[in-house]
Amino acid sequence: MRIHRSWYRIFLVILFIISFVAAIAYPQYGNSSARAEASISSIPTLAYQVGKQQVLAPDWSQIAWSTLPPIEESGWIQIPANLVTQPKYDPSRSWKAGQTPDFFVMLGDVEDAFHMEKFQLQDIFGLTDLAINTLQLDDFGLMGWQTVDSLVEAIPNLRDLIVSQVEPIRDLFVKAGLGYTNESIAQVLQEYPELGHLSFGQLDLTRYALKSIPGLVQTPLEKFAAWQQSFIAQVPGLAQVPFSQFPQSPFNAIGMVGITDVVWEAAEHGDSKVGEDYFLSGSINKQNETVAVACPAGESCPYIELSDLGSASGSLYGKRWASGEQKVRGGFGPLAAVNNGREPTGRLVYGSAFKVVLTGTNESKGTADFGLYLRACIRIPFVGKSCTPYIGPIPWLPTREKDLVIVTTMPAI
Repeated sequence: MRIHRSWYRIFLVILFIISFVAAIAYPQYGNSSARAEASISSIPTLAYQVGKQQVLAPDWSQIAWSTLPPIEESGWIQIPANLVTQPKYDPSRSWKAGQTPDFFVMLGDVEDAFHMEKFQLQDIFGLTDLAINTLQLDDFGLMGWQTVDSLVEAIPNLRDLIVSQVEPIRDLFVKAGLGYTNESIAQVLQEYPELGHLSFGQLDLTRYALKSIPGLVQTPLEKFAAWQQSFIAQVPGLAQVPFSQFPQSPFNAIGMVGITDVVWEAAEHGDSKVGEDYFLSGSINKQNETVAVACPAGESCPYIELSDLGSASGSLYGKRWASGEQKVRGGFGPLAAVNNGREPTGRLVYGSAFKVVLTGTNESKGTADFGLYLRACIRIPFVGKSCTPYIGPIPWLPTREKDLVIVTTMPAI
């Protein structure tokens, strides 16, 4: 069989990436700390009536990135710089325990889940209390890596303005040795194309008002170069926008609900003969579907066992949601090499951005804790989207025996 040379090169690049992606330390599992319990108690919820009982669901109209509980474990992703020339941005990062997700989640990670890149800054200001007059260019983190060329590509109308009308561009040109001119930005760039490579990171951006660049706040985030590498906190106001206001919001209508029938601790090995048909938790495939994975036979496997509402023979009766102590295949594409391609078992309940993982069980109290896990994603030319295994945990809504628990949700109608 003959392989086209260009595809062979792409194949070698993929193997090279896989062999060099660094690992992320797995968090420890166990019962929630006092800090986690305090964070969980602050999660806004809505009570839905299901039969004769109520189930608590997150109220996404009151939850924002900055108000999610902080992550419990420190971690990092480190990818060699020579491997990120094709995606044109580096998804490497680190985070500390106690940080909220807006400080370590990049826009590119959740592009497909929420499409926040469709926002214009003026949209965000309209959804929050921020006023443009109070902001400087330094508040818009993406400006640090924009060049004159990338900025005029994002905001084409800038080309027709006289250089002196755009103070940051004027100062960059002056810094590069260009004297006073009454020419347009387009004319200068035509005469001196090398000036287009000047980066705004060379300026003290705290000296310039956000409105010093005409059209900036009316431009979608996705128009700016390497918008994917911006942390949510680097876009003014975005961390305060409720999830329900995103261009694509999390699933927030109740789908399938079960009863937390029994909580089993590690001492309970369960039935080693139970196969995947009895498990709700597992890995996530490239189509963002939960693929059930049974606990390995003979291994300790804490889990919660579910039952159906008013039925002893429904689709959830006897089904098990295993603890995240069980590791399953995670991620896809070159970034799947992170953590050796393993992640805690769990489910996609609210969409692809979060994997819900059972993080601890207490058999004597009949309680179980959950956590949210997130992943880092990039798009690689000729390869497509690639994501790491899910990383966490962020403390989430717990359950107890005889409580209702949400197994799936659905888009709001």
